[in-house]
Amino acid sequence: MNSRALFVSAASAVGAALMIAAVASPAQAALAYDQDLAAPGVYFGTGNHNGHFTVDTENGIEVGLRAHVYQQDATSPVGALYSFNLGDVLSFDWSINPDVGQGDNPTPVVYTGALITIHDFANNNTQIIPGVFPDVNTTTPLAPGAYQNSERLSFGFIDFLYNPNQNNTFSVNLTLIGPNAQTISVTEMIQQGAGAGGVPEPASWALMILGFGGVGVGLRRARKSLATA
Repeated sequence: MNSRALFVSAASAVGAALMIAAVASPAQAALAYDQDLAAPGVYFGTGNHNGHFTVDTENGIEVGLRAHVYQQDATSPVGALYSFNLGDVLSFDWSINPDVGQGDNPTPVVYTGALITIHDFANNNTQIIPGVFPDVNTTTPLAPGAYQNSERLSFGFIDFLYNPNQNNTFSVNLTLIGPNAQTISVTEMIQQGAGAGGVPEPASWALMILGFGGVGVGLRRARKSLATA
């Protein structure tokens, strides 16, 4: 079986399993909106300030996302929806903080990988950026460390043609991947101008997040299988 077929097969199987598990038992997520990050907060880049993140805290780990105009402070979202004017060049910030207490699970879960998934609704393009954790360029000296970075939608490695003058809606998902297909995810929506294709309903967001998690686990398992083939 070639690598592409292996990846698709693994992602589909894990995605289906995650959906079944979600129906069988409600998630224990601790989602919060328009929040500060837990200590150490925001520490990357000059002029960045804490606040306005969409966060999920589980298993002693906090993950957070926010969107803003490039080189400007973030402003308050409505829930997880961040809205901007046409012509604004947009960035998003992400954070992984593995030292915020045990949350809803007294047994720590060691997450070994992560990925960011971006979907461009106007052009129906999806870009997956694997390996954001722990291979990042900013960490805190506080043990066991935290990981943060900021990405522009116009960066070349984000493999679609971003046009700040196009009405559009984007979803950005950050998923951590742990043992036994365990995941923790947070998703934000970014609307530019009048948006495009509308903003998905919360139920659609849930399915989209599960799909991202399945793709991430499938990618990890596919790579492992190929390495041992």
